Amino acid sequence: MCVPSTERVGHKCSSDNAYRKIMTKCKTMWILGTVTALLIVSMALQNYTVNQYVRAILKLTAMQLIDLNNFKNLLHDSCLVYKKIPERELSESECYSCESIDRVDVVFKPEDVLESYADLNWPVAFQSNVKTNVTVEDVTLTFLIGDLLPCDYESNLKIDPLRAIEMKYGWFMHWLVFGLFAVGNNGNNKKLRRNCDDVQGKIMRALYRPDSFLSISSETWTIMSFKYKTYHYKQINMYYNSRVAVSQISGTFNYRLVPKNPCTKICNHLDGRLETYHTLVFNNFIWDFQYLPLNNSSNSIAIIYYLD
Repeated sequence: MCVPSTERVGHKCSSDNAYRKIMTKCKTMWILGTVTALLIVSMALQNYTVNQYVRAILKLTAMQLIDLNNFKNLLHDSCLVYKKIPERELSESECYSCESIDRVDVVFKPEDVLESYADLNWPVAFQSNVKTNVTVEDVTLTFLIGDLLPCDYESNLKIDPLRAIEMKYGWFMHWLVFGLFAVGNNGNNKKLRRNCDDVQGKIMRALYRPDSFLSISSETWTIMSFKYKTYHYKQINMYYNSRVAVSQISGTFNYRLVPKNPCTKICNHLDGRLETYHTLVFNNFIWDFQYLPLNNSSNSIAIIYYLD
């Protein structure tokens, strides 16, 4: 408490009041400056280019603080979470299920016979009752534009996908829409899975709903192509050992089911073609899936998903 009874005390009170005023002014300016800076940063991060630079800087910083042996792909991926999944070994006795087949059957009432084919571990194809008008532009604008980058993206394109589609170049592309990151071993080959944004997975499932007797999982792959001339099949590296469905939304793809080791010595690879609205169901534990983009004038879209 100040008592202005002397000149010295009065001088001290005056100094205290001036100090308080300066501190109050500084605090106000600091608060306003902080709020302004946060607004500027928030607005800047809305810009795609700025956002990518900031993410790159954060990744490079994180790489200095972590073990690069475990996160060697961090610079190029949006995925950080590792999860161990038990690896099941394929035995030779399980290969006998594919020893006697040389083609994929096409059935007309799949809801009546799918379980029988599942019991035999035989692949099967059928014409789906689900019709959709989803286009490559819809899929590209949904999944390949913006900050949420897809995982395991493969393509011949070295430019923006939407630009290539608009300019009618020949192209193919496939990517993982959503999936958990996992580490496993198959011989000397290490398998990696991604932990992508489930928002994209939900959007994909909203764009396409499978037949009512199929139960789609959260992990979904997307395949697209247009006028791409090649003789080389593209492999989709799926890692869960379960039944898989490949649904052709539009256009056409050739496919090949390649038996895994040790079934390569016992079983033949199976070739087929997926026309629009056809669905292929097979056991990914026994078969690897490959597809061949065709030199067609129409766009081709297919999705791959695990059956719960």
